[in-house]
Formats: sequence, C-alpha cells, structure tokens
Amino acid sequence: MILSRTARASALLLLLVPSLEDARAQTIPSAYRFIEHRQETSIFWGTMFLSQGSLDLGPKSGSFTGARYSIEASGPLFLEGLVMYLPTTRDVVDPRRAIGDRTIGETDVQLLMADARLDFSLTGRRTWHGLSPHLFLGGGLALDIAGQSEFADFLLPEDVYDFGTAFTATSGTGFRFAVSSRLMLHAEAGLTLWKLNTPSGFDDPAKRPQNDDMELEPVVQSEWVRGYGITLSAGWRF
Repeated sequence: MILSRTARASALLLLLVPSLEDARAQTIPSAYRFIEHRQETSIFWGTMFLSQGSLDLGPKSGSFTGARYSIEASGPLFLEGLVMYLPTTRDVVDPRRAIGDRTIGETDVQLLMADARLDFSLTGRRTWHGLSPHLFLGGGLALDIAGQSEFADFLLPEDVYDFGTAFTATSGTGFRFAVSSRLMLHAEAGLTLWKLNTPSGFDDPAKRPQNDDMELEPVVQSEWVRGYGITLSAGWRF
C-alpha cells in the first residue's frame, strides 16, 4: 500500500513538472522598473534661444553649462536646484541715433542663473523601458557678472542699459533614461521668462535726430522676454 501511494505521488509530480515549465515560459517580464536611490547630482550642457526684446537690449542666444541636485519628494514629485552659466553678448544701443541705426557695438554678457524647480514624473518612481517622462515648473534669478560695458563712456548715463538681477520663471518637459541603477541621462526642453527694464533716456523725445522723419513708437518701460532652451545632462544617483 505504501509503495502504491509513493508511485501515485511520483506520477502526479511528473505530470505537474511540464505544467510548471509552461507557466514559467509564458511569464511576460514587466516593462516597468523601480528607480532606486532618492538623490541625484548631474552636470548639463545646452543652448538657449533668447529674444532680445523690442529695443534689442537683451542678451543674445548662447550655450550654457551647469550643475543640478535632485531629490525625490513624494510619489511622482521631486525637487531640483540648478546653477548654470551662460556666456553670450548683447547689442549696445544709443537712443540719440536714428531709428534703425542705433546699434553702436556689441558687448559681453555673462549670465549666472539659479533655479528651483518642482518636477512631476508621469511614471512615478519607475521607468518604462528605461524612460521616465516628466513636467517641471520653477523660478529663480539671473545675474550678469560681466561688469560695465566698454561702450559706457560713449553713452549718456541715463542711456546705459544694465541687465542687473532679473527674476526668472521656467517651465518645460523632458525625460530621464536609466542606463543603470545609478547612471541617469536627461533630455529637456523648456521656456524661460525674464523682464528687461528700459533705460530712462530712451523715452526722451529731445534725443531724436532732427533728420529722422520716422514716426516714434511708444517706448516700453519694461517687458517680459522669452528664451527656449534645450538641455542634455548626465547624473549619478545615490
């Protein structure tokens, strides 16, 4: 009797083995992978296409470099702090010259920018086939550290443009690609806004050349201008 029971158990086991093998072969691996580690530091490079404003006073387009620190906050949200450096140039404009011929030269601009961002990951703390798309919104400061323009001596004090310190607002989208559990690549496209303030001398009608027959347009005291940026970066999670 004992031998018979053993034989029946062995036969049942032999019948179950192929079924288990088939079930294992039919298992589909998930496309989602959990993102390990909550913090990340990265370096990035990019290009920003800038509007100079209606009077062509603002900085021109240029390439930038920078560094970023990120930390996962809760669920799909994570926080970022960025510092970037953008060396470029701007036109020097003299309002005493005829409209259409006011640019007297070009001077250096060295923008130092700092941003704080709130990011929302569309896949949470997971990647889909290694990808994690996200949206971001933030703000910060931009400062020109180049110093006074070499053309300042050719202009009246009230005509000298100074970028100074500007508040910025940013928004955009991008994605992360997990090369490994620690190495992460990023690609982003974003919009940056800041305000340009017009020097007081640009609104003085007495500076209009006598032979300038063109109709004067109202001078804006300040205006918001935009810049479109494309960024690539490599980060290390810990």
